[in-house]
Amino acid sequence: MTTYRYTEKNIRIEGLYGFDRTRRFRRYPEEIIKKYPRLGDADQKSVGARMRFRTDSEKIRVVFTISNNYPDIAMSFFHANSAYAYIGDYPRARYAALVTSWDTYQSDTISAEFDNDGMNDITVFFPQNPTVEDIGISLCDGAALLPPTPHRIEQPFVFYGSSITQQGHTLTPLAYPTLLSRFFDADFYNFGASGNAQGEPELAEFLGKIPKSVFFYDYDHNAPTVEHLKNTHEAFFKRFRSFDPLSPVIMTSRPADDTPETEERVSIVRETYENAVKNGDKNVYFIDGRTLFGGVDPAICTTDRTHPNDLGHYMMARTVETLMRENGLPAQTDFTQ
Repeated sequence: MTTYRYTEKNIRIEGLYGFDRTRRFRRYPEEIIKKYPRLGDADQKSVGARMRFRTDSEKIRVVFTISNNYPDIAMSFFHANSAYAYIGDYPRARYAALVTSWDTYQSDTISAEFDNDGMNDITVFFPQNPTVEDIGISLCDGAALLPPTPHRIEQPFVFYGSSITQQGHTLTPLAYPTLLSRFFDADFYNFGASGNAQGEPELAEFLGKIPKSVFFYDYDHNAPTVEHLKNTHEAFFKRFRSFDPLSPVIMTSRPADDTPETEERVSIVRETYENAVKNGDKNVYFIDGRTLFGGVDPAICTTDRTHPNDLGHYMMARTVETLMRENGLPAQTDFTQ
C-alpha cells in the first residue's frame, strides 16, 4: 500500500477555519484565544472537522496521531475519542469504520482499515476530544487519490453556541450541525464551546467576517445568568450584523429548558429577533428552543434534561431543516432529498 499524509494536495480538511493557510488542527484564530484563553480547551478539540478525498482503492487505512486523550464522563468513548469513516456522497454517505484504539486512553494513535467498492468519496470525521497531531492515509498501490466531490452549497454553515453545538453527550459525530450540513450538502464550521461561548464581542466580529450561507446563533445555555444573556445577546447580534448585514441568521433559545428562568430567557432571544425585524432585517429567524424536539418528550431526547442525545440532535436538525426549507434557505441551494 502507498501511504499519504493529510498534506497531500487532493486531500481536503474541512471545518477548521483558515486550515489551508495555517495547517493548524485548531478551530479558532490565535488572536481569539489570546483574548479569551478560556476557549483554549475547545480550540484544541476538532469538533466538526472532516477529512475528505475520493478514491477507487479497494482497501483504505486511516491512522490519526493524537494527544490529550482522556476519558469524558458524559460521552461514549466511541465518539469522544474515536474518528468515524463514511463512504459515498456527503448527504447519503454510509458508515464504513470506527477509527479507534482498543487500548482505550493509553494509545497515542487511532486507526482502522476498511473496504471500498469502486470510485467513492471518503469522509472521516475527526475525534471529538483529543488533539489531532497528524493523519496518514494508506491506499492500494496504483489507486487514484482525487479531490472530493464539491459540496452543492459553496459557502459553509457557521455555528456558534454551547456544549450542545459542540456535540456533547452524543454517541456519534452526527449531532445537529453535522446532520444539517449533510441534509443540505454544505461545508460547515462548528464554533460551539462548552460553557465558554458567552457572546464575546470579538467573536461577533470574527464570525461576521467569515463568508457563509447561514449563521446559527445559540449560546443561551452558556449565559451564566439572565442578566448576562440580556446584556450580550442583542449586542452580539448587532455587532455581527455590522460585519455581515445579509447572511441568514437562525437564533434559538436553549432546548429542553423548564427552569424558572425559561420564559425570561426565551423572551430575551425573541426580543433580539423582533427588534431586528422592526429595524428592517429580512433575513433573521427565531426558534423557541422548547420546540426543537418536535414534540418528543425531552426526557427521551436528552441525557440529563439539558444535553440532547442522538435522537435529540436528530429532532433538532429536522426542526431547523423544516424552517430552512420553508424559507428557501440557503438561497443558492437546488438540492432536494
